[in-house]
Amino acid sequence: MSRGGRRGTPLAGRRPVRRRRPRPVAWLAVGAGKVLLGVAPVVGVGVWLATAPVFDLKAGIGVETGARVSEEWVRDRLAALVGRNLPMLSMERAAARLEHEWVREARLVKRLPNELDVEIVEHEPAAVFESGNRAWVIDRDGRVIVGCESAADLCESSLVRVSVPHALLGERVGEGPVRSQGVSGPASRDVSRAALARTLKRTVGVVREVKSFDWGREVFAVGVLSDDDYLLERRGRPATVLVRGSDLTAKGSVFQLLQAAIREHSDPEVVDLRFRDRIVLSTGTPGGGLAPADAVSAGVDPS
Repeated sequence: MSRGGRRGTPLAGRRPVRRRRPRPVAWLAVGAGKVLLGVAPVVGVGVWLATAPVFDLKAGIGVETGARVSEEWVRDRLAALVGRNLPMLSMERAAARLEHEWVREARLVKRLPNELDVEIVEHEPAAVFESGNRAWVIDRDGRVIVGCESAADLCESSLVRVSVPHALLGERVGEGPVRSQGVSGPASRDVSRAALARTLKRTVGVVREVKSFDWGREVFAVGVLSDDDYLLERRGRPATVLVRGSDLTAKGSVFQLLQAAIREHSDPEVVDLRFRDRIVLSTGTPGGGLAPADAVSAGVDPS
């Protein structure tokens, strides 16, 4: 018999071996056991973080704030959180307790095991918006921070006063412009508040640019004549400057250089910088419709 034939012949008296397949229940039990062994430590740590007294928020909350929001006010608003579990504490809900007319942003940071740091970023006053017999302090985005009845010190300070004619918006101003985040109060249904906020934001930008010039430091009020025309009221002479926001940088620089010559020329009451090829001087009443023909003395060539 060939060697190949011998390999193919089973040995006498020997039974074939059958392998047992694992039972499904046993396999599931082994898998579940492995999962539990992996999850158990995580669950244990989670339970410990959520229940251990060492993580209870202590009373000494660290507070950094500004001039308008006191540390005492912040601690008082967060007092109900003292003793709560810090890892499980929602920072979003905690920050919601700090809504205030002067709070622009509340930054909260957990310091494990049981400390909380709070930084209050306050709104920065940019100007005072006047409408009728009311006035509000506004921020750089043209949004209300607070009414002047609550911030007389600011409204009587050196902040530039801004006015916008109702006709420019096509609607009545009503209760005032859009309020900053955190400011509560009645909202007017008679005004396009977002449009007013955009106008005020552009005007605040003009104020910042004007203040970069030496002559602009004397500006104490800005009137919006149109979407791009502004009337600047100054202390001293000339008392009024008319500018176009889109070319303020160039025209403001020319006016800076020619101030002395302009005053010597006629000591005007009004200087109009809105024309492309001239500076118009006038001793008349300023207004949005001022044209070269209305000027008492004209023809100062900026070139």
